[in-house]
Parts: sequence; structure tokens; C-alpha cells
Amino acid sequence: MNKWTISLAVYVIVCVIAVLSKSSEGYDVWSWKLFIGQVFAIPITLIVFATLHFRSR
Repeated sequence: MNKWTISLAVYVIVCVIAVLSKSSEGYDVWSWKLFIGQVFAIPITLIVFATLHFRSR
């Protein structure tokens, strides 16, 4: 499997988990949850890609 494919799958999984998770009353809007999910998903995606890249060398 391609490194980008695995990284993209991790990104999508983290965003879906963020949207489906519960949040406090003022922040229970899917767009806000998706925004916060991306704040966590982007660094995790980069870490996964870097790990796969350096492990395959």
C-alpha cells in the first residue's frame, strides 16, 4: 500500500471519529467538530507519513 494512501486513511478515520464524538453544548455543530478534528488529524497524518517514509528506507 502506498504511504500516502495509509496517511490519507488515518486522516479520514480521525476526522470521522471527531465528527461522531460527543462535545459540549456550544460546540455540538458538525463543522466545528470537523475543524477541531482536522487540528488533530493533520499532525497525526504527517507523523504517520514520516514514520512510514523513514521505516521503508
